[in-house]
Amino acid sequence: MTMTKLCGFRTQETVRHAVELQCDFIGLNFVPTSPRFVTLENAAAIVRQNRNETAFVGVFMDQAEEDIRSTLQRVKLDYLQFHGNETASFCDGFDKPYIRALNVSESFDFPTIAEQYPNAYAFLLDAAGKGGGSGETFNWHRFPKATSKRVILAGGLRPDNVGEAIRTTNPWGVDVASGIENTNHTKNLALMTQFMQEVRRVSA
Repeated sequence: MTMTKLCGFRTQETVRHAVELQCDFIGLNFVPTSPRFVTLENAAAIVRQNRNETAFVGVFMDQAEEDIRSTLQRVKLDYLQFHGNETASFCDGFDKPYIRALNVSESFDFPTIAEQYPNAYAFLLDAAGKGGGSGETFNWHRFPKATSKRVILAGGLRPDNVGEAIRTTNPWGVDVASGIENTNHTKNLALMTQFMQEVRRVSA
């Protein structure tokens, strides 16, 4: 079964729906410039009330070490996800399993980059230069084949294309943010349900 990560939550209601859909990971975005930014107070409450039912991933991008540590003190995250220029030593420094997000460009060389992050729990491949959550796809034929690494496909996934994406790339997991949202970046419960149903249909 393909693993699922639903990302960019800010409300208890939408998180509860994701939990009921039995998604594997829920992403909380702590990047201040993101339209999906969640406050520490809201994030702490969300995790506290759903902690034993799913895994929570904190999303960061080029943020100071002290800011990330402060977040970890307030919010009991299970995983970290790094979207910027963070080095392997930086990512390794928090004693948490982490997901390294990578932008897939024309010159993308996954084996070489993966070697630089030997301790990464997983890698997330997204459209180049967008910082995640843009709703844009990349050429799925650039997705690495025959790798022993956990690789998560992201970038422009929606209920109507995630099936084709899984058949084309056979990823360890899929990640979605904008594809389950309304135009104002609020989560759409019906789209969340459709996305999860399609993943299960294709990967069963």
